[in-house]
Amino acid sequence: MKKLSNYKLKKISNNLDYFFNIATDENIKDGINWYKIANKEAQKIAIKYDIDIYKVSQVISALSPRNKWKQNIIDANKVCDAYKLGLHPTDIKVCTFHSNKFKAFNILANNVSITDKSLKTFNFVNNITYLNNDFLTIDIWHLRACFNNLIKINNASIGRIAYEQIKQLTIKKADKLGLKGYEFQAILWLSTQQKFNN
Repeated sequence: MKKLSNYKLKKISNNLDYFFNIATDENIKDGINWYKIANKEAQKIAIKYDIDIYKVSQVISALSPRNKWKQNIIDANKVCDAYKLGLHPTDIKVCTFHSNKFKAFNILANNVSITDKSLKTFNFVNNITYLNNDFLTIDIWHLRACFNNLIKINNASIGRIAYEQIKQLTIKKADKLGLKGYEFQAILWLSTQQKFNN
C-alpha cells in the first residue's frame, strides 16, 4: 500500500468515527485502561525477574500472535522464569508459535531486538513500555476499522508511508476527543472486534 490519497484518508477518518461511535461504554472504559494495565503487567514481570521493562515488553510482543492477553502474560512470566533458570525454549510450552517462543528467548539473550523495521510490533512495544503518544499500534483490527473490514487478514501489511499517515490521522482524532492515540486505538480494537466477531 503506497501513499494514501486525501480521498482515502477522509474515508478512513469517517470509518474511525463510525467505529468509535459504536463503541460501548465498557469498550471506552476498557480501551482507555488497556495499555495502562499492560504497562503495569510488564513492570511486574520486569521487577520479578530483574529484567529491563523494554525487554519484557518485547517478550510480550513476541508471544502475542494467536495468544489471548491473559495467557500472553502467563507465557511471558514462564519464558522470563525459564530464561533466568538457564532453561532452553524446548523445556517449556507456551500458547503461540514455536518460532515466537524462540524469538522471546533470543530477545532476553540480546540476540535479537524488535526494531522499527517491524512497525506494528515496534509501536506496540513502545506503547506498552512508555505509554508514549508518539507511537501507535496499527494491527489487523485497526486496519479493519480504517477500511471497514475491506482488508484481507493475510494481507494486512501496509507500507511505511501509509502507516505514518494512518498513525498521524488516528493520533490527531484521538487528541480532538481528549484521548491519547493508544487509548483511541484500543477502544477501536474492542469495538471493531465486537462488530466483526458477532
